[in-house]
Amino acid sequence: MIRKLGLVAVAVGVVLTGTLAWHLATRPQPTRPIAMVEPPSGEMSAAEIEADRLKNLALDRDQETAPLASWSAMARREGDALIIRMAGHDVASFTDSGYCDGFDQCARWRFRGVWHLGGRDYPWLTFFHGEGEEMAYFIDASGALFGAAGEPSASPDGRLMVLAYNDPDLGGSVSVFEAGPGGLNLVADSDLAGCDAVEWEDAGHLAMTCIDSDTSTGQRYMTAVLFRDEGGWRITPRGELDPATKQLLAKPTRALVGFDLKAVADTPATHQGQKDTVDPYFVEKGYKRL
Repeated sequence: MIRKLGLVAVAVGVVLTGTLAWHLATRPQPTRPIAMVEPPSGEMSAAEIEADRLKNLALDRDQETAPLASWSAMARREGDALIIRMAGHDVASFTDSGYCDGFDQCARWRFRGVWHLGGRDYPWLTFFHGEGEEMAYFIDASGALFGAAGEPSASPDGRLMVLAYNDPDLGGSVSVFEAGPGGLNLVADSDLAGCDAVEWEDAGHLAMTCIDSDTSTGQRYMTAVLFRDEGGWRITPRGELDPATKQLLAKPTRALVGFDLKAVADTPATHQGQKDTVDPYFVEKGYKRL
């Protein structure tokens, strides 16, 4: 499934930063937008232009230093290419290209670490294409990509993985993956989201603070919980927060309304690269199954 960046619709959603199930004790750095570099102005020599290009290509590669050292058997960098190795052989490569200056005309792949989900290790990459939000991706043993916009977080038992982000101006999204015997499966998805995680209450409930946007009444902050019941995945508000102090109001200014996530009938076609034919967009952005 290909997710567009810079979503505009905003309702409620989830960003999860709860307890992780790690393969190693070292914790990867959290996802954050890659710093933008303003294009050079004025006359530059050929050497200065090349130096600027190389600097732009290397944006935030310093964040990879610790993760690459911790998981050297699974990920390595060869110049502008990031190579992922699983089960004793290289499965995928990701090559940086273009000049990032605020438009969809570049590719920046960064190795962030490894998540242990459902008894398997999944390399974690972030992808930035020049505008909008970073994407977070996991790689399976076949070299296929699984991911969406936002920062990932796993449930305490390592069974669930949620990718979500919150931007008061651009909106947000939430995607829920479940780790099963066959690997990661996307089970719920929404393009209407805007939340930050508070904590996992248990393996199936995540407490959050969310932004509820209404065209007539504006934004308000709420406490909420993400969970799954017999009807599927949903986000249920619990209370309203004072916009200035972020303290819980005794009485909401208007009714609190729950939000259902769209169920996803997961098939190989929903995964970027799961089929033999990889999506052309990601090929253009430097992704190659090996």
